[in-house]
Amino acid sequence: MTFQMRMKEIQTKKNELRSKLDSASGEELEKVIKEIESLDSEQKDIEKRCKALDMLTTKPINGRAVEKPRAADMILKEENIRDTKEYRSAYFKHLADVPLNEIEKRALTTAAESGGVTVPTTTMNKILEKIENTSVVYNLVQVTNFTGNVSIPIENSTADVERLGEGVDATDAGDTLDEIKLGAKKYIKLIKLTCELEAQSIDALENYIVSKLSKKLVQAIDYDIINGAGTKGAKGILSAITAADVATSGTITYDDICDLIAMIPAVARKNATLLMSTNTLWKKIKQIKDENKRPIFDADSNKVMGREVVECDDVPDGTIIYGDFSEYVFNWNKGAEITKSTEAGFKSGDSFFRVLALADGDLADLGAMAAIKIGEAA
Repeated sequence: MTFQMRMKEIQTKKNELRSKLDSASGEELEKVIKEIESLDSEQKDIEKRCKALDMLTTKPINGRAVEKPRAADMILKEENIRDTKEYRSAYFKHLADVPLNEIEKRALTTAAESGGVTVPTTTMNKILEKIENTSVVYNLVQVTNFTGNVSIPIENSTADVERLGEGVDATDAGDTLDEIKLGAKKYIKLIKLTCELEAQSIDALENYIVSKLSKKLVQAIDYDIINGAGTKGAKGILSAITAADVATSGTITYDDICDLIAMIPAVARKNATLLMSTNTLWKKIKQIKDENKRPIFDADSNKVMGREVVECDDVPDGTIIYGDFSEYVFNWNKGAEITKSTEAGFKSGDSFFRVLALADGDLADLGAMAAIKIGEAA
C-alpha cells in the first residue's frame, strides 16, 4: 500500500471517529480517543518518511543529479487540500477546460466529494470578505460554519437565582430549554461566462467569480435575514417576531420610538441597533422632535436618541427593528460549489456556471429583538 493510500485511509477513519465524539462517553470515549491518538501517531510517522524521501536523489547522470519527485507533492492531504495553491490552480483550470499537470490532477481528485466543484479556501475567503465589506445586515449577526443539521439550545424559561440562608438546601430549578434547528437551505445562482473571459488568467477568472458570486449572495442573505420565511432559505427576523402596529396616520412619533426601545430588556439594549430603510429614516424619523423641539436623529453621529442607526432597504418602509442582532445565527452548512455547463451556450461558445451554497439562519433569542410598523393599533 502506498503512503498516499494509507494517508487517505487514516483521514477517512478520523472523520468516522470525529462523528462518534459527540455521543461517546465513559469507556467508549476513552477507546475513541486512544484510536485517534494512534492514527495521529501513524500519520506523523508517514510524514517523517515522506520528508526523508524528499532528501533522496537518483545517481548522477553525466555528472548532474536528477531529483526524485518530492514526497510532499505526491501526498496531498485530504483535510487541507482546498487550502493549497495546487488545488486553486487545478480548480480554475478545470473551469476553463485547460489541461492540468500531474500535481493538479492529484489535487483535484484528492478533494473528497468535490469532483472539482468546491471553491478553493482562498477564493471562498475572498467571497466572504467581500460579503462582509458590502453587506448591511450580515455584518451585524452571528456567523457560524457548522456542517449538517444544527440544533442550538435556547432558554425557554429560567428560574431566578435563589437567595438562601446558611444551611438551607436549594430547590430544584424549573429551567427549561428549547432549540432552533438550522438545516441546509439551497442558495443557487447561474453565472454566465463568455468564452473570451473564460480564456483569461486564473486571477482574472477568480476575480470575476468572486465579484459576481459575492454580490448575488449578499443580496439574498441580507433579504432573508430580515424577511425570509424559513422554508426555502433562512428565517428572517420579521418572521420570528411580530412587529407592533402604531396607530398613526402614516407617521411615527417620539413616543413610538420610546415604546420600541422599552420593548427589549436592558441586557439586550447594550449592543442594540436600530435598523430601518433609508426612506423611513429620512422621511419619517428625521422629522420627529423631542419636547424641546430638537430632532431625535443626530446626522453627525448617525444615532437616534443615542442609539446606533443602520440603513437597510430590505426592511419595509415604515418598519423599524431594534435589538441585539448578534442573537441572530446565520450558519454556512457547506461552502459554495460551482458546476459548469456549456449546453445552453452551444451556439455562442459561452458557459454557464451554477453556484450552490448551503446555509440557514434563525433568531436564537426572541426577547432580544422588537419591531414597530405603521398600521392600525394592535
